[in-house]
Amino acid sequence: MAAMNSCMKTLVLTLSACVLCAAAQAAPDVRLDDRGEQVVLNNGIIAATISKTSASVASLMFKGTELIAQSGRGPNVYFSMDGGANYRQPKGCVFTVKTANPEMVDMGCKRTWSNEPQAFDIEAHYVLHRGDSGLYVYVLLDHPAQYPATRYGEWRMVWRTPAEAEDWICVDPQRHWRMPDPADYKTAQKMGIKEIVKLTQGTRAGQFDCKYDFNASYYDIGCWGHAFARTRLGAWIVCGGYDFFNDGPSQQDLNAAAGINHIHFGMDHYAGSNVRVEKGEQWSKLFGPYLLYCNSAGDVAALWGDAQQRVQHEKAAWPYAWLTAVPEYPTAAARGGVSGRLVVRDAQKPQLTAANAWIGLAQPEAGGNWQDESKHYQYWTRVRADGSFVIPHVRPGSFTLYAFTTGAVGEFAKQDIKVSAGQTTPAGDLVWNVPHKGRITWEIGVPDRTAREFAHGGDYFHGYGWEMFAQQFSNPLEFTIGKSDPAKDWNYAHCGYGDKKLVPWKWRIHFKLDAAPRGDANLVLALASADGARLEVFVNDAAKPAATVTPAVQGGNALLRESIHAKYGVEQVSIPADTLHAGENTITLVQTGTKSFRQHVMYDYLCLEVP
Repeated sequence: MAAMNSCMKTLVLTLSACVLCAAAQAAPDVRLDDRGEQVVLNNGIIAATISKTSASVASLMFKGTELIAQSGRGPNVYFSMDGGANYRQPKGCVFTVKTANPEMVDMGCKRTWSNEPQAFDIEAHYVLHRGDSGLYVYVLLDHPAQYPATRYGEWRMVWRTPAEAEDWICVDPQRHWRMPDPADYKTAQKMGIKEIVKLTQGTRAGQFDCKYDFNASYYDIGCWGHAFARTRLGAWIVCGGYDFFNDGPSQQDLNAAAGINHIHFGMDHYAGSNVRVEKGEQWSKLFGPYLLYCNSAGDVAALWGDAQQRVQHEKAAWPYAWLTAVPEYPTAAARGGVSGRLVVRDAQKPQLTAANAWIGLAQPEAGGNWQDESKHYQYWTRVRADGSFVIPHVRPGSFTLYAFTTGAVGEFAKQDIKVSAGQTTPAGDLVWNVPHKGRITWEIGVPDRTAREFAHGGDYFHGYGWEMFAQQFSNPLEFTIGKSDPAKDWNYAHCGYGDKKLVPWKWRIHFKLDAAPRGDANLVLALASADGARLEVFVNDAAKPAATVTPAVQGGNALLRESIHAKYGVEQVSIPADTLHAGENTITLVQTGTKSFRQHVMYDYLCLEVP
């Protein structure tokens, strides 16, 4: 059955490619029309008007309809870095043409650094193919060795979409709804958090609207955007490759929102890492190519389905054969790969396998981790059902191989994996023996680096939900092992308690032990997120905490930014043997941070291990 499914998938992708190929052969030539300050790329389907000096797209006509907002703060598609006093958009760019023939045009706009806060040259390219309904984009950041030390945090492209009635945002099965009409935003109530408004009229009256409603991992969703039901057109960002994104497959960021499509190359929200380059260091990185995809279909479902199918087409074509003579983007033949088999062994969970685990290659600094690595490229894939894997299309170099999977705390790592051009390095069997400090006596949750399985783990993407916690849960929160339901009785976020004035929130875990432990127990706290967090751990109502935990991995503001995870960390808490006894026991977790709802932990998984 698996082989049949694989064959069917290959057939579908092949047929899809053939359809695109046939359409291209019958389509008009691609034209480049130089109009002085602007240049127009046109293939009879797409007509993109690009500003030479700012590397921005002023107009994106698809089958005669404009898919860029022509009013408001900026009628264009643009790049930007950072914010506040360091905010930067490219300006004063020099226009070049890399390729221009009837099949494709590749044109670039380069801004050479001149005293901007970020000492990088920015070279943005737009590519249009014959018969295609999308505009490819790739952009190169370059820091020559003679440039001063520098850094960036936010680094993105923004596509302002038309203000249409019956506009749907499609991100995943949960975030797939009709957006407020333009008139609905005019009457919306401003809130204490500037990114959030409360709607007072229209299809979403009484609900909150915020750009953070749609946060997601780009690896998981592949594409995102807007489907306009009235015009039956779609405006999407589609990714075929992901190696240029920072911090690995679990990192998330903004994508679609009201009147906008984002793609964050430097995913700085949710504790994303920043790039810093020293004086004397030559560094460059290519972001993309990705696709600004336009489509037309009968309804929203068809538009969304077509965009998702285009993702599969782009993945199959990666790395793109049409992008040549760019050192930062080697051809397929100049790349390598790694193959092998991941074996996950857990004596206490014999059913655990490596199926569908994430496995990848990264190049963090010494002592670092892939979760906080943004200067280099990362390569991740899923492990097959039998544990085998192939990590393809890797630039040559030396890497650390990492793997993590649902059901296991922590991760596997193996250093000094060498990748050579034109070769697939055999890694053999990689055995991950999942460690424990004792016998698991109880568990809460599932180790998957999110708080998804807990209360509100499926509807976390609504503003101000945290103000309702005090109405929905008691203080202390009481959870009894074997009786309570994590999906109802364990909240996805542990913060201060209250709606406005916050007090410490006690979470009490009640459990039984058959006998008193003969040595210290170990409380495993796998954390999906922590920000400004400080936990006190009490055992059996002792007057003093047995331990105080300040999580080593913190930041990202995941609660107020409407997520169920930020950066993952694990804390091991020693519970003295003499504080536990046979029969009924209680461990109490107290979140002492009460200055604001920002201070929180989100538990991924908890367990008690007893010798």
